[in-house]
Amino acid sequence: MPRLRYQDRILDCRENEKLLDACLRQGVSLPFSCRGGTCQICLHLCLDGDLPAESQRGIKPDLKQKGYFLPCVCVPGGDMQFAPPNVDDLYTKAVVQTRDWLAPDVCRILLEPYTDFPYRPGQFINLRRPDGLVRSYSLASHPDDDPYLQIHVKRMKNGVMSNWLCDELQVGDTVEIQGANGDFHYGDTRADQPMLLVVTGTGLAPALGVIRDAIARRHAAPIHLYQGVSHRAGLYLHHALRAFARAHATFHYHPCVSLDTKLPAGIAGARAELQASADHPDLSGWRVFLAGLPAMVASATALALQHGAAESNIVRDPFDVRDLRTAPRSAKANEQPAASVAPATETPQPVADPELWAALDDGRLLRPILDDFYGRVFEDPLLAPFFHNTTKQRSIEKVHSFLQQVFTGNKAYFGDRPRNAHHWMVISNELFDYREDLLVDCLHRHGLPEHLIQRWRKMEECYRPDIVKPAPWKRVQNGVELPLDGFGRMILDVGSVCDGCGGEIGPGETVQYHLRLGSTYCPGCSSNHTGSSASAPEESTS
Repeated sequence: MPRLRYQDRILDCRENEKLLDACLRQGVSLPFSCRGGTCQICLHLCLDGDLPAESQRGIKPDLKQKGYFLPCVCVPGGDMQFAPPNVDDLYTKAVVQTRDWLAPDVCRILLEPYTDFPYRPGQFINLRRPDGLVRSYSLASHPDDDPYLQIHVKRMKNGVMSNWLCDELQVGDTVEIQGANGDFHYGDTRADQPMLLVVTGTGLAPALGVIRDAIARRHAAPIHLYQGVSHRAGLYLHHALRAFARAHATFHYHPCVSLDTKLPAGIAGARAELQASADHPDLSGWRVFLAGLPAMVASATALALQHGAAESNIVRDPFDVRDLRTAPRSAKANEQPAASVAPATETPQPVADPELWAALDDGRLLRPILDDFYGRVFEDPLLAPFFHNTTKQRSIEKVHSFLQQVFTGNKAYFGDRPRNAHHWMVISNELFDYREDLLVDCLHRHGLPEHLIQRWRKMEECYRPDIVKPAPWKRVQNGVELPLDGFGRMILDVGSVCDGCGGEIGPGETVQYHLRLGSTYCPGCSSNHTGSSASAPEESTS
């Protein structure tokens, strides 16, 4: 088992465990966002040890030579010592030249770097606030035509970074930027290759960069842009894009609104990726660019592949973001936030909702909804990592019984309450919202009435304080804090199901459970799991 030395901490790293996950599991909070090696927010410096090649993928050559790597994709092959990055290695300064509004919730900011700042249109930069908070923003500008870097910032509800950029940052202020990063650019697209761009929200920014670059390079084949929003008010730069289409014969603009019903001619009432799929059933040989919500990018990728696009011709920029509502605890660049403190009491069970249960046909509609939802969750790049120790079937079964108990008020669920079940997961408000939006979309797809969808959503909101946190909580049983790892024993006073073999566990049986994951094992399966503590308290649970 590799040993990791980080500042004054010695950490363990399990077999095939990523360094970032090992740190978070043991209460060491590193900055991160995408978890996939794209955004480079988690860059750290290796002081000693061998770096896997994958951990330096996409990093600039000069930073590679200095020993920088990506903890989110680094699986250590041996002992390592690493440290926070030297800010001067990564960031350069830029001055705010202009700040204006493209829509009520989208702000355009123009930045002038202090020094030469090479980039390709469509790539992204990391913008660092004076207190160390970092976010990624894509570039809509073109280096041959624009003297400044152009980013589009969507104001998020209570968003720490977005509201600071939209309200407090002033023209003439200085910020720090790092990059440019990412593969979302015109690249080696052929001039005779049709282009399809599907975007949601401010995914329009990198798409504009790519489109402008294509036009500048005299791209001869058709260029189709599908801009997807939930409501018509979200179609920012709508008139400018129509004017651009009139000025360039090869460019075609397709605005799409998924939730509004009364739309004028020229605006499709559909999700952007579905409309694009319907309009272009054969994408063989096309170059496909996808940017915006990860759920849309994943869905559009699957559709593009089904319609003949080659994987090598699909360029993706999912806007994977961390918490936009919690500011760092310290302004010191290298100081890490303290471990999160769990609330003193668990959220009370919501009041039963017989009308909602009846609308679910006494639960018969609940299973197909959960099948649809978890089918998407297990394919989602942001949500799937939280389920690597369980199966889709097991997740559906547990949530089905939990919701049955919530909606009916009858005892049907015998697993952990939400606070303990999620105690080890670092989940931001933004990720909680993202998962909730995915669920609501599934509820719409299965025809649940809107007022009941909102009641379901209100129920989900009850558990936000038990789930959202910047660092793992310790698991609590009967008021006693337990370690974040290892196994314990308890006596069940109500039957349950074994997470090992799937068999029934009767009341009164002594079971073994994982202190971090909450997985429960029958006596027969317990022998397959090591680490049980002889001094672990025996306790009763219902």
